[in-house]
This record gives sequence, C-alpha cells and structure tokens, in this order.
Amino acid sequence: MRPASVAWLVAHDLTLNWRRFLDMFGRLSTGATWAVCIAGALVLHLLAWPIVVWLVQLKLASGAAGPAAGAVPIVCVLAWMSAQGLLGTARALQERAGMDLLLASPLPMRPILASRLVSIAASSFGSVGLLVLPVANMGVVLDGPTWFAVYPTLLALALIGTVAGMAVAIGLFLSCDARRARLIAQLCAAVIGGAFLLAMQIAAMLPAATRTAISDYLAESALVSVLAPAVAAARGELPSLIGFTAFAAATFAAAIVVLSAPFLRASLRAAGTPADMGGNHARGHRSLQFGASLAQTLRRKEWRLLCRDHSVFAQLSLQIIYTVPLAVVLLQGVVNMPMAMALAPTIVVIAAQIAASLAWITVSGEDAPELIAAAPVRRAEVERAKIAAIGAPILVILALPLAGLALLSPSVALLVALFAAAASVSTALLNLWHPMPGNRRGLLRRHSQSKLMALLEHLMAMLWAVAIFLAVLGSVWAMLPIALAIGVLACCRPASGRAAQP
Repeated sequence: MRPASVAWLVAHDLTLNWRRFLDMFGRLSTGATWAVCIAGALVLHLLAWPIVVWLVQLKLASGAAGPAAGAVPIVCVLAWMSAQGLLGTARALQERAGMDLLLASPLPMRPILASRLVSIAASSFGSVGLLVLPVANMGVVLDGPTWFAVYPTLLALALIGTVAGMAVAIGLFLSCDARRARLIAQLCAAVIGGAFLLAMQIAAMLPAATRTAISDYLAESALVSVLAPAVAAARGELPSLIGFTAFAAATFAAAIVVLSAPFLRASLRAAGTPADMGGNHARGHRSLQFGASLAQTLRRKEWRLLCRDHSVFAQLSLQIIYTVPLAVVLLQGVVNMPMAMALAPTIVVIAAQIAASLAWITVSGEDAPELIAAAPVRRAEVERAKIAAIGAPILVILALPLAGLALLSPSVALLVALFAAAASVSTALLNLWHPMPGNRRGLLRRHSQSKLMALLEHLMAMLWAVAIFLAVLGSVWAMLPIALAIGVLACCRPASGRAAQP
C-alpha cells in the first residue's frame, strides 16, 4: 500500500481494531484464541438454526412478512450502529496520541476522516454481524441464497449509522466543552444500545392484542415507508439492494467531504483542557485538601476521580441496563408474580455488579499505585478507605429503585437493602483479595486476565439474588444460598488474611 493513502490509513486503523479484539482473550495463545473463535462461531450457528426454522415457518404461514415486521429489526440495527458511531467518534476525538500525530502530519483531512469512518463502520458491522450473520448463513442453507442479501444490507446500515453517529458526536464537541460532550456521547450510546433490548423484553410481556395493535400502527406510520428500501434490500430484492447500497455509499462519501472541516475543529476543541483553577476556588476548598483524616482524604480522592471519569458512568449505566431484563424474565416466567418480588433479585444483582466494578476501579485500577504504596500509612487502612469509598455511589444508584420498592412493600425494601449490602461487600472483597491491575478505562475488559474471577463474581451475585427471592417468599431455604455465598467467600480469602499481591 502507498504510504499516506486512504487504504494505508484504513489498514492501520483496522489493525488497531484487531488488536483490541485480541486483547479480550487476555493471555491465551494464538492457537487457543482461534479455537475459542471457531467454537464460538459454531455455537452461534447452532443457535441460529432454530431461529431460521421459526422465521421460515412464519414466512410460509403468513405468505409474506408484514411491512412492520421487517422495519423493526432494521430500526434496532440502525440505532445500535448509530450508537457505535457516536461512541467510536467520541473515542477517536478524545484519544489524543494518534490524532495529534495525524493532525501534525502533512496529510489532508479527508483521508484521515475517511480512515476513521471506515474503521468505526467496520467495528459496528462486526458487533452486529456477530449475531446477525450466523442467522443469514443458516438461512442460506435452509431457505435459499436470497439470505446473502443480509451482508450488503448490513454493511450499508453500518455506513449510514456511522455517519449519523459521527455527525451527532461532532455536533456535541462543537457545541459543548470536551468533558461534557464526552459524557453526553457515552451516556447516549449506552442508553441507545440498551434501550432496544429493554423494548424487546417489554414487548414480549404485552398481551397479543396490544402487540397486534402496535404492529398495525407501525405498518401505517411514515417510519415503515422510509425504511421500505432497506427492508426490501434485506429480503433480497435486487433493484432495492443495489439502490440502497449505492445510497449508503453516496452518503458515506458526502459525509467525508462535508464533515472534514467540522471534524478538524471538533478534534482541536477536544484537545483543549479548560479547568477552573482560580484562586477563589482553591481558597474555598482548602479545608477539603488539608487537615482531613486519612480515610476521609482517600474517599474524597476516589470520589473526585469517579466524577472526572465520565466513561465510568457510561459503562456502569450499560451494566445496569443489561441487568434490568432479569425482572422482565421473572415477571414473564411466573404467572401473577408481584412486582416487588421480581424487582428484588434485580436490585441485588445490580448492587453486586456495581460494587465489583467500583472495587476494581479503586483497588486494581489505581492510577498511582507507587505513590500510595510509598505513603507512610498501613495498607489495611488504605484498603478499608477504598472499599468504604464505593458505598456512597452504590447508595446513590440504588436510592431511587429502593424508594420505589418501599412504596410497594416496605418490608421487602428493607430485606433488599440488607441483601444488596451483603452482595456488594462480597464482590468488593473478591476484588480486594485478588486484585487484577489494569487501566481504569479498561473496566469492561477487566476479566480478560482472569475468567475465574468473572465466574466467581457472577456466582456470588446469583447466590444473593436467589437468597433474596427465597427470603421474600418467606422460605427457610434462603439460608442455603446464603451459606453457599459465605462458603465461596471463605474459600477465596487469602490464607494470610490480606489482599493477594498483584
């Protein structure tokens, strides 16, 4: 490839994406990594088999799928890819090392933007294709080659979604300061990414008549007519497929031309670090900086870092959103189950997961471990202060759901608060005893070092969730999962009673 060409830049960005993907497998060898990938692909295709059988039977039974039936998955895919484009652009603008090098080089802006767009679109295509393409492949085997049309349709949606996400991200960075723009972008991406998962879960709970009414309403709305070319392309209609793919390519090319200058301005704006460090501010907070106890100083330090790191809130929001369907599954699985009984395990699981994440940030994700280790304080004091620091964020996050639960049943709310506290302490202690050092920005990939720790965290959360469910029922069998959780925790405790060395 010719140096400084678009293909050269795209190859570099795709190489970085591939390395990030391999980082998910931690220290596995190359052979083991490929074995895991091949096994995962086989499992996904086996899971796709009954889905395709059901879709083919539905198609034969109805003669032809309704217009709304095809528009809904297109909307979900496009929304997810737009969220990925928004998040990818925000990440590209805030990761200064590579961007500063490119902007300082004699390269034109358009090739730089084109390479970033292609890289983000490829990442979005891969994230959705991981689930969609096995269905398409099995569709080719069971129903014919028209399922191959899913490939170019998905690629076209990736291009359009990436352009939409990048336009929103650039607008945010141009209209807001860099910190606020990053926070809004990350929260929006997390909410959009999880909103459709929740929507599908909620839709499954609705009565059949209500679902039919919603489908009829969508069939008559303007949304279906707008998405009709994409739906026809996905069904393998050749004129629509060619037209929709050409439209996506033209939109992508136009975005490179139109967004080049705004992208440069947004990148330069993101490079600024405005901070309010005036003398009045320092004098007003002098009492918070000096004279406090060790525990109070460490707690404030952790809280200040959490408030500054906006990506943490987005990642925690994503964890919460993906846990909420647990309540939907419970409500749908048991007839006439009270709402309080379905919410109780969900709140406990959320508390356990948030505590595990925050404990990892404060213990394993410490940005200045040498400075803390060299301080003339005992390690036990530092660890107690760090664990205590995660209590306030958990309380803030759970305050609203616990208050709502108290309106339904005060006794259940009290039980949930106690079990949530126990689950939080359990997963926090696991991270304290067995730290896994890493960068705090790698929160979602923290288990790449130890899959066993991930299994133990999930096991602990499930045990406390089962315990609260049985306790709300008034069953003495609640003592069994409690005893198992305590036993697992006792087995994980280091022999010396102190945290394991990283």
